[in-house]
Amino acid sequence: MNVKSVLSIPRGLVILIAGLGSQQMAYGHHAEVMEGHPLIQGLSMPLHGLDHMLMAIAVGIIAVQLGGRALWMAPVGFSVVLLTGGLLNLNGISIPLLELMILASLLLAGAQLGLENRLPAGIIVALFSLLGVFHGQALIQPLLVEIPLADLLLFIGGCVFSALLLLFSGVGIGFLLKKNVREKNLFPLAGATLVVSTLVIVLIPEANGWLIAVFEGLGTAIFS
Repeated sequence: MNVKSVLSIPRGLVILIAGLGSQQMAYGHHAEVMEGHPLIQGLSMPLHGLDHMLMAIAVGIIAVQLGGRALWMAPVGFSVVLLTGGLLNLNGISIPLLELMILASLLLAGAQLGLENRLPAGIIVALFSLLGVFHGQALIQPLLVEIPLADLLLFIGGCVFSALLLLFSGVGIGFLLKKNVREKNLFPLAGATLVVSTLVIVLIPEANGWLIAVFEGLGTAIFS
């Protein structure tokens, strides 16, 4: 791998991350200061925590790592199960140890990216789709059952769209990593980065919510 190809990796990642950042600035406002704006509220939800953002991006990268039909099955499957987890929440069915399971899902994604001898792609797609239930439970809260059905549908639609945006941004990052795989497999590097980021969230919980503080300020300025 020559110097030019090495330098192209961080440059491409910066472009993709900047794209995500522009979406955060457009949609990222804390739910409590957006009453009456269910669509924007839903769009902002997957961006409220670094754990949810990292998981969605990781599933997109894993989809590229697996290739084939997994390119679309993994992001779509994760989104469908994420929605299912939220609907379970609305019906009073909650999963215990939710935060712990979310962190475990991040570590599993990091391990998958670092593995060379993997399980069949179908099993991996099913596993990481099922992990979406934990993130859906965290994003779609039971209190939403009290709002009008039309507003609820707008909220859920915005939430799923924003999650898909993150998932396919992960697919873009995955293709960027794959494009630069000549002498070295870069997917384990992505996995190690994910594991380190998860450990930072565990050790410094405030890091997971710093986006929320930013969004609260923006939301207050725009919607108050």
